[in-house]
This record gives sequence, structure tokens and C-alpha cells, in this order.
Amino acid sequence: MKTLFTLFRKNAYFFLPFLLWLIVGGVMLATYSQRELFLGINGEHSTVGDVLVTGITYLGDGIMFSLILLLMLLMQKFRVFFIGLAVFLLAVVVVQVAKHYFNAPRPISYFGDEAATLVHTVKWVTVHGSCSFPSGHSAGAFAMFSFLSVWLRNKKLGLLFIVLALTAGYSRIYLAQHFFADVYVGSIVGTLSTVIVCGFFRFRDSATSPEVCAEAVVNANAA
Repeated sequence: MKTLFTLFRKNAYFFLPFLLWLIVGGVMLATYSQRELFLGINGEHSTVGDVLVTGITYLGDGIMFSLILLLMLLMQKFRVFFIGLAVFLLAVVVVQVAKHYFNAPRPISYFGDEAATLVHTVKWVTVHGSCSFPSGHSAGAFAMFSFLSVWLRNKKLGLLFIVLALTAGYSRIYLAQHFFADVYVGSIVGTLSTVIVCGFFRFRDSATSPEVCAEAVVNANAA
């Protein structure tokens, strides 16, 4: 427990806004229906927004996290690479198991005949119809940005990272790929993946060498 508290305290710029997101998002889920939340967000769109959001959504793509991991390899930060890889794989496994277990319909399928008039789609984006819950892109974005928040020395970047992660999640609703609940749970899966993996490595290192600084676990190769 002390290990997790240290992890949260040292990276408060990311985790405090994330906690606020959990509270606000939870209230929204309890207050509005799935249909209301989706149409309220997806219904606000523009031509410029279509272009911008199409690019933003790739922040949560597995390719982006893979490029970050590749960069770590090129920088010879092998310990950080393996921790990041573990975060990535944990998020992917949880998301894929949940997707195929629930096999929830995506918005385009959920609305059926109404989709043509109610759902905004971007013509150059392929809209999927199944395995909606949870959002893989949201999980990927939150896993990557929470991990970067923990790894990088400049903790204030956590504020930027949480905004980018939330923006990636928002893009999934804008592009009619997911519902609000999909994004919400995806954000939890991604962030918890970082907490679990980094918490494990911190605990293991502190148990082996109690004098090790709490920040040393993911920053050991950062210098």
C-alpha cells in the first residue's frame, strides 16, 4: 500500500486529474443513459473537427505505444522498455478478453436503422459494429500516457498527458466507434495496467533493497 501511495504522490499531476475524471465520468454514467451520452457528444461535430479528431484518435493506437517502446530500445533503456512492454501487454490482454466476452454492439449497430440520421460518422473512417466494450484505443492511450508520466522526470508533463489521454478517448465517441462507458472503462484498464506493473516493480525493488529510492524503479535508465 505504501508503494502505491508513493507512486500516486510522486505522479500527482496525472493521477489527481484522473481521479477527478473517474468521479465526473461516474456521475455522468449514473445520470444519463448510454444513448443520451453518446448522442450528446457525437452530435457536436464540424468539418475541421472531423480532420483533427481523425488524427488525434491515433494517440491510442497500439502503434504509437510501440514506437515509444522502440525509442526506449534505441536509447538502450532496457529496464524501462520491459516495464513499458508489460504495461502494454497487460492492457491489451484485458481489453481483448473483455471485448470478446461481452461482444457488445458498437453505436452503428446499436442504433440500427436510426444510425443514418442520428449517428455522425467520418466518411474516411471505417466504423466497426461489434466488440465495443471496453475501448482499446482509450485503454492504450491511458496506459501509454500514465506510463510516460511515471517514467519521465518532469512530473508536470502529467497534466499534458492526462489531457491527451482524455482527448484520445473523446475521439472514439466522436468517430462513432464507442460509447461513453467503453471509454470510461478503457481509461481505467489502461491506467491500472501502469499502476499494477510499476507498483509491482517498485515493491520488488524495495523488498530487495529497502534503501532504493522510490523513483529509481522506472527512472533507473533515464539519465
